[in-house]
Amino acid sequence: MLLGAALQELKIKQSKLSRLYDLRRETFNVLENKDVEVDFNEISREIELIVKETRDLKLKIAKTNNEIDVEVEGEKIKIQELILRIGDLRSELSQLEYLKPRGPVYLGGQAVEYIPQKKQDEIANLISKFEEKKAEIDKILQAKNWSTELQ
Repeated sequence: MLLGAALQELKIKQSKLSRLYDLRRETFNVLENKDVEVDFNEISREIELIVKETRDLKLKIAKTNNEIDVEVEGEKIKIQELILRIGDLRSELSQLEYLKPRGPVYLGGQAVEYIPQKKQDEIANLISKFEEKKAEIDKILQAKNWSTELQ
């Protein structure tokens, strides 16, 4: 199975698990003198099975991510490091979005002006560069996911 297919299967299993948890919670209490529509123990067994399958799949994905190399900007790194780098870029992009110029503040009755260290167009260009880099390495990750066999 390809890594990309395993990731899709993982999402499907996680969605099914979520629905089963909801079903178990919603059908836990039953009206007295009424037949039980959904058996608590049966759903619990199914949940337990999917949890185990999900854990096994996650372990295989993690093993693959930690063992397989990918080339990024002329450097060979593990898929896991690439995933971490993408996360770092997302965090940096999120933080850059908060950088806005402040207006004047009053300290001791005096208006004091804060001067931004970078102009807004410079921040916009920086954000654009980070977005391009993230998109570029996202493509590399997706291509690797769909060309790598699960370990």
